Amino acid sequence: MRPGNSLLISRNRDWGLALVLLLAALIAFYAYVSRLGDATHDAFHEMALARVWCTSGTFPVDDVFAFTHTVSPTVHHEWGTGLILYWVAELSPFGLHGMALLRIVLIATLAVLLYRIARNEGAHPYLIAVFAPTVFPMLWVGFGNLRAQLFTLVFLALQLLLMQSDWKGSRRWVFAWFLLYVAWLNIHAGFVVGLALILYHIGIRWACGLVFDASGNLRPGRIASFTVWRAQWSRLWHHALIPLFAVLGASLNPWGWDYPIYLWRAITMQRHTMLEWQPLWMTYDPVVTMVAFVVSLLLLGYVAKNRRWNRLHGWFFLCLAAYMACKHLRHGSLYAVLWIAWVPGWLTATPLGRSIIASLQNHRPLAMVSCMSAMIIFGTYTVSQRIWRTNLPDRDPEGVMVYPVAACNFINTQQLKGNLLTPFVSGGYVSWRSHPLIRVSLDGRYEVAYRDDILPKHDQFFLAKDRWSELLEEYPVDLILVQNIAPVLEKLQGDSCNRTWMAIYSDSAFTLFAKREYLTRYRELRSMNESGSASTRVE
Repeated sequence: MRPGNSLLISRNRDWGLALVLLLAALIAFYAYVSRLGDATHDAFHEMALARVWCTSGTFPVDDVFAFTHTVSPTVHHEWGTGLILYWVAELSPFGLHGMALLRIVLIATLAVLLYRIARNEGAHPYLIAVFAPTVFPMLWVGFGNLRAQLFTLVFLALQLLLMQSDWKGSRRWVFAWFLLYVAWLNIHAGFVVGLALILYHIGIRWACGLVFDASGNLRPGRIASFTVWRAQWSRLWHHALIPLFAVLGASLNPWGWDYPIYLWRAITMQRHTMLEWQPLWMTYDPVVTMVAFVVSLLLLGYVAKNRRWNRLHGWFFLCLAAYMACKHLRHGSLYAVLWIAWVPGWLTATPLGRSIIASLQNHRPLAMVSCMSAMIIFGTYTVSQRIWRTNLPDRDPEGVMVYPVAACNFINTQQLKGNLLTPFVSGGYVSWRSHPLIRVSLDGRYEVAYRDDILPKHDQFFLAKDRWSELLEEYPVDLILVQNIAPVLEKLQGDSCNRTWMAIYSDSAFTLFAKREYLTRYRELRSMNESGSASTRVE
């Protein structure tokens, strides 16, 4: 974490080769994440919350979308992301494609920040470009279109820059950090990682000042002398503001002190059924991912063997991040960002780093041609994937991330109103399209909004397990939205349910069922409305 002196690129300052290497790496990453063009389901319940606030003028601290049991208050830690996405998708001329454009900008911003951090750490530009792709198989996890976690990655990089200014002797950075901290905690709960990192940084700064002198040599005698501690305090007294700011900022959100209370519950709860909380080898391409992960660890071990420990201040925290990435694949992107920020700088002064730099300089024409060819190939692929567009998959019956676009069109056209039983992924989109006429049973907010038993009961229902129908008996369900691959579809179409439930809409991906009693009331009210003798309100 302590910034080093960036090495000269070469005697003749070969910025041309450095530029094409860096651009090739960046375009390669754009190509890597361009396949993630589908809208993330979290974006819709986030935007729905922002729209309720903007249209009503009152921030809803309790749930307004579900008819099942919810927690109170409903602390939506990604509400700030929802506000940003609502402005981009609803108030800009780009619509939902604005999310994809924002993702492009955030990736470029993160790349610039990581380049600056790595250079401050002593990294040669060649090595930043050469080694960054090592962790791409872990880095992509946070780059869905568009996940709140991407904001966390950008904020993490900004905090690393502030920490580097602390090593240079600046004190004013703590006030910038406070503003960053407050914005971060209102956009994503990933601020906890930043808080842990800044406390670790403070501990390392104090330990290094007490154990080593200004030249980096071990202090002779006892480190706990009054003189040493006084000198250390005179340099680092501003660190005492960090815990104070952390406590003060924790309440600066729409829910006040209920936020950290919710956060403790969310951090400690188990999420065995969530794919992103599975181990790293459960990712979509486990072989490539685990090979890349092992290589990144070997390079980290190589650095530890060839560099002085007092130059590797982030080594222990990076090892902790590696453990968390291995345990939960969603943390892979955090590990990758820290790895790119620190490891190229640590490798630059090693024999391996010097040999790679020399090899690239000695084979400059081949390196230039190879990089330009890679840029053309990766750039063409990225354009072919239309990375600037946000996709709404709505036809693949076996898709994990498939949205009931046509079903919501039917619901809105028919002006249906009532309680709709929804799958986990679909609920947020339904709220975005059909709230307030439709209330959902479940959406991607999970522990944010719902009681712990709600998701297991939905899994039991849609998988048609024993006592699957208990969910229909427990809650006043008017409508059921079923993905066509769900086992419960056959149950609902069977003779035992046919007297109670009727399919009123179906497409290639979803089927919509309505309770016959509900349909009777709905038709009567529609008939009365058409004759001018009553309103269309459905009780």
